[in-house]
Amino acid sequence: MEPGLNYSYVKIRKDFGQQVRFCEVPAVMLDSIDPNKLDQKQYCLRNPTSNESQTVVKLSEHYVNTKKIVLRDQGLNHVEGGWPKDINFRDEEATSRHRRRFERDDSYVSAILNSYDGLKHLIEQNNAIEMYNMYFKEINSEEPVEKYFVRKSIVFNDPDERPIASIGWTHEDDSKIVVAYCNKNYSVNRPVNKNTTCLIWAIENPAETYTDFIPPSFCWKVACSPSNSSEIIGGLQNGSVCIFDIRAKKEPIAISPIHLAHRDPVTALLYIHSRLNYEFFSGSSDGQCMWWDVRNISRPTDILVMSIHAPSSPGDGLKYTEGISALQFDRTFTTKFLCGTDTGYVINVNRKGKNHAEVMSAIFSAHKGSVKSVERNPFIPKFFITCGDWTTNIWSDDIQSSPIIFGTSHPKQISDVAWCPQRVSSYMSICRDGKFRYWDLLRKYYEPIVVLPVSKYPLLYIRPNEEGKFVAIGDTKGSLNLITLSDNMAYSGDRDRNLMVQHFDREARKEHILETRVREIRLKLKLEAHVPVDSTLGKVDDETLIHNAEDEYRKVVGEEFKQFETVPTTRGKSLKTVKH
Repeated sequence: MEPGLNYSYVKIRKDFGQQVRFCEVPAVMLDSIDPNKLDQKQYCLRNPTSNESQTVVKLSEHYVNTKKIVLRDQGLNHVEGGWPKDINFRDEEATSRHRRRFERDDSYVSAILNSYDGLKHLIEQNNAIEMYNMYFKEINSEEPVEKYFVRKSIVFNDPDERPIASIGWTHEDDSKIVVAYCNKNYSVNRPVNKNTTCLIWAIENPAETYTDFIPPSFCWKVACSPSNSSEIIGGLQNGSVCIFDIRAKKEPIAISPIHLAHRDPVTALLYIHSRLNYEFFSGSSDGQCMWWDVRNISRPTDILVMSIHAPSSPGDGLKYTEGISALQFDRTFTTKFLCGTDTGYVINVNRKGKNHAEVMSAIFSAHKGSVKSVERNPFIPKFFITCGDWTTNIWSDDIQSSPIIFGTSHPKQISDVAWCPQRVSSYMSICRDGKFRYWDLLRKYYEPIVVLPVSKYPLLYIRPNEEGKFVAIGDTKGSLNLITLSDNMAYSGDRDRNLMVQHFDREARKEHILETRVREIRLKLKLEAHVPVDSTLGKVDDETLIHNAEDEYRKVVGEEFKQFETVPTTRGKSLKTVKH
């Protein structure tokens, strides 16, 4: 640095921060400006001077004489439709005779003549606009434009800013939101969770909680009873399940023994809809699925070990189990349910199967990582949606090789997905970029209808209410965001269900053709190589087989289109088809 650009400023430390002291001083003349006589000569004095000013607003008074209307209350007693007592109103001859006799009366004629002026005025007033004319009939009618509207209505904040672990809606007219707060990350140095309190919020009052309940351990999952709105089931971090009655007390009224419960935290918890609604089942990362009865949770009523490989011996235990990350039961068959695992598989399980092959009836290789959520379509239970890694996929129970609809990849890892409860073609998804996405398969196939930034923090959990108008979304800072949807986003149209069934069937049929062709190619390669099927399956690249099947499928479809481009008719003309 040059010496001319450097300047050292030195001040004694005791002079820093001294108190400012004010004192009174006499008045001091700072400046005095004398009048300029040259400027005065440019102006002349006007005498006399008159000026009018008025601060009151000017108003005008006007009188109007309107028609005087006299109102009077008068009762009228109708006997047999207003006819005299001696006239039977059901006899046409008697009524017509009385009508002719009444019309000859002079008072009747004068009354009609007196009402002529008023009636003429009303007729002329009505004829000013032709009310029966069809205006703009030459313009073609258009379908009403659907306007999608979504907004963030209310935010419920946790005082401790704990991450939201699970959300539930109570089943009542005035639904409440049940929220469990817990950080699911494991820490070696110090515990990440300190407060076990779970909160219940009322939509009308976001300023304070409706009530709360305190589980004995950190709560990972909550489920609300379909028959009793005050009954809540909690899945705890120590593997046990407990029952709360918010009318009685904040502590659980029943809790399962730890030695008979899960070995790991409860990662899935669902009620089984039945006539009495007493049964629910839970899943954990230890690979066990347990069924419980609300009336007695001292021990599970049934236990199923989730393993895609058949145990070689009865002593294997939990050796080959798959950690459970999500559960969803089939409403049509309560003994069947879907299980999402930590290894990316979705297993279609039949609880009453006689052997391992019947219990694990179908295995879907869904995602590269853990399956975050799996849900069946509420209108067409044969099809279900899964989410994991960066994508959401829609599957059919009949096709295990690949999903029938591949979802668009999200910019960050997806956290949760949910079908719209009252709309057959729509589902909602959230991911760690803090945005809410609403998808409609009938309107836009590869991009969302609405994208709403909800929070600047990653979103973790989404749960709509039964009516589908409100959606609760939780993030990592304990904020519960309530999203409101417009009617055309919450409810289905008249033709949406039929169109969606046709769409699902068409996509399932296409995937079934591809799956059949892949089997034929594998069989052909096996016959050519003269080797067993098992060794061939290990050497053949699955992606190459799928690409070959897709190319051959497109080739067959193209040849069929060429055959129908020109179809000869009986009159020697040709009928041309238009390809869309």
